[in-house]
Amino acid sequence: MACPLPRTHAHAPPKRRHSAVLSVSCALLLACWCACTSAARADAPFRTEPYLLDPQPQQMTLLFELASARAAEVTLRGPEGERTLHSGATKHHLLRLRGLQPDSDYRYSVQVDGAPAREGRFHTPRAHERTDARVCLYGDSRSGEDVHREVVAALRRAHAEAPIEAVVHLGDFAARGGDPSEWVEPFVSVVPLAREVGYLPVLGNHELIPDGTGRRHYQRFFGRAMGPEAYYVRRLGPLHLLVLDTNTEWPADRTQIEWARAQLRGLREAHPEDFILVFAHHPMFSSSLHEDHGPLRDALAGAVREHADLVFGGHDHTYERGTVDGLHYVVSGGGGSPLYGLNHHRQGQLAYLPEHHVVCLDARDGELQLSALRPDGSAMETCRFRRGGAFVCADGSPRGVIGGVSPARFWLTSWLLWKRMGPALALIALFVWGVRRQLDRRRARRASLPPR
Repeated sequence: MACPLPRTHAHAPPKRRHSAVLSVSCALLLACWCACTSAARADAPFRTEPYLLDPQPQQMTLLFELASARAAEVTLRGPEGERTLHSGATKHHLLRLRGLQPDSDYRYSVQVDGAPAREGRFHTPRAHERTDARVCLYGDSRSGEDVHREVVAALRRAHAEAPIEAVVHLGDFAARGGDPSEWVEPFVSVVPLAREVGYLPVLGNHELIPDGTGRRHYQRFFGRAMGPEAYYVRRLGPLHLLVLDTNTEWPADRTQIEWARAQLRGLREAHPEDFILVFAHHPMFSSSLHEDHGPLRDALAGAVREHADLVFGGHDHTYERGTVDGLHYVVSGGGGSPLYGLNHHRQGQLAYLPEHHVVCLDARDGELQLSALRPDGSAMETCRFRRGGAFVCADGSPRGVIGGVSPARFWLTSWLLWKRMGPALALIALFVWGVRRQLDRRRARRASLPPR
């Protein structure tokens, strides 16, 4: 009887051979990916690129966020020479660049662990004792980053034509502020401008979504640079900017309300010829979806009307301008979020244009010019006024352009209707379809029965 041949492992079967080759290939690819990722992290430690906040004649605030806690070195070059600032090991860096000269050019370089330096430049605002200033603003960029980038590009062009001293963001910078990842992409959009021009932030309601925990992220990226509260006052020449936090319990927030009244009264007494501008995320007056913010209007409209010149709001994704009992107001929520066409055509409304836009303010010799610009740079409208006077617009009419749609038409055609009612309508349609199908089956069964 022949003995069986011994098994050999010198040559694996084809299937095993292929599996081994595939395993080795996958391991090599994974190793290469990990090595490349590690190298990329080493070369690009920034989670948020350097950006500027709180521009003042003798101070600027520089912030950036790293992927991990590391030390950083900032080199600042200006009229007084070069100096180096050190920031200890942390993920969230904030450096106050103090002792600057007004109306001067500065360049800065941020170095982290030998990675390629991040560089930027800025021009400090001029000293306060002057009669001209330029500030731009927009709000509600939220998750509309394609439009947001176009808005930022429009502001960069405007800055190249005439230097902007500050950009006010009217809130809803992030779509869901409680999610840390929601803060990354908006900064990718703003950094091309914010590395050169300082922003002044306003706290929006979406920064607090879903449960209010987003306030700490707002504090991390914006608030700690501005002070202990989300309301503050800044001055740029003849413009006094009073920023409010309308996300607290109004009118129960007596501390903020009394602070605002005292600030308005004191600013007007000290600067009778200057412009006082009030900024809040929720609009004091609005003809669109959310309408007036009643608690803000009831608590401060009297003081604002007596002492201020113009009140700005966002929250409604449109552009609106008007005058209510002598108080000028503007709604500017066209920074990128889906637009609201709804227009209630309120009394005192002078213009309503549901378009993405920015607004630039130019103060000069006792006159304030307001220019609403589309992302492509074309003008929606250009108006001006003097303290206590009416709007005078470039088209020769103080009423400008009235747009928007009626409430009935808006709700019939709005994406908001389908967003809010879509699931319920789908369930109703499914129920109706199910009932009809059961009835059809019963009819079919009856039709198939033999006649009695």
